[in-house]
Amino acid sequence: MRVIENIKAIPKIQKYRYFLIVLASMSLLGPLAFLPQLVGSDDLCGTLCMRRFYLYFPGMTWEDFFVHVNAAAIGVIAFAVIMLTTLFFGRMWCGYLCPVGGLAELSSRMLNDRWKIEFRSLPQVQIRYGYFGFFLVAMPALGISACSLCNFITIPRLIEAMSGEYRGMVFLVSSVGMVNLGLLLLLGVFASKGRAYCQFMCPIGAADGLVNRIGANLPFAHRIRIAKERCTGCNICARNCMCGAIKMVDKIAVVDQVSCMSCHECVDVCDWNALAWTTPPRHGINDPKRVKKNTEILQVPDWQAVHFAALNPEKTESSTASAPAVSWVSIVNAMILLTVISIIIVGSFL
Repeated sequence: MRVIENIKAIPKIQKYRYFLIVLASMSLLGPLAFLPQLVGSDDLCGTLCMRRFYLYFPGMTWEDFFVHVNAAAIGVIAFAVIMLTTLFFGRMWCGYLCPVGGLAELSSRMLNDRWKIEFRSLPQVQIRYGYFGFFLVAMPALGISACSLCNFITIPRLIEAMSGEYRGMVFLVSSVGMVNLGLLLLLGVFASKGRAYCQFMCPIGAADGLVNRIGANLPFAHRIRIAKERCTGCNICARNCMCGAIKMVDKIAVVDQVSCMSCHECVDVCDWNALAWTTPPRHGINDPKRVKKNTEILQVPDWQAVHFAALNPEKTESSTASAPAVSWVSIVNAMILLTVISIIIVGSFL
């Protein structure tokens, strides 16, 4: 059968990643949700919430902040563990464990490509951190609850509604529920690779991306890195990146560590082994002290996580001339998307 053949064709790392996503979903979301039940909750809200304690409310003091931290104590600890793990190993939570983004991705991958919307070409960093700032400051100032556009509520309620529970069905027919369901379908199920919500609207993903970028130059940090001397510029990795985190600069792949989720898919599709999830090269350790006569010593690949060509004073005029132009179409699309999201947000509370 074609379905079985497609499953067999999935790379080993991706099978492992999908298994972890399904396992996390069964553990954290209803009807099982046995991990939240260990602390007396049936979803990822309340003391388990990782999305609310760092919001800034008008006139907020440090005492207010610590009250919020105490109210979501387990969520704060989980958030800290996620950030620490990202510092060392990349975005393991977002790429391998998050049940919300993971279920949206799996649903999208099972859908025919003809029904999908391509979001990856949009200026992700500008949209993501523009919305992140709106989420942190503007929403509290306007009196809009952080729970209003939270997929950590939407997907559990959707699962409850599918299992016939009253609370889930009531949520989905409410104005907030319909807005969230629309965002889940638009930025999840019908988005190419299913990760548009993660890339644009998830506050945990926004913070996680910053930590991922900060740790990219640490000598002990695993990241998706590129050996430029091996890259052929075939663009296959960029086309397959579920986050749109890989761009081609002077026909060499470049990873944007703010957007990369360490999912390993680019490594799986690269026939040249130009990408790897690894630490920076250790030339001092790998270089021999002496070289045997008539023996060629192969150089250790220079695995790079961050692209610095734009800051290189020795950059030639030809490379400057070949730099990619600003994509005004992407900027216009981003403005339209932001406008639509703003209308949806405001309209849901009128």
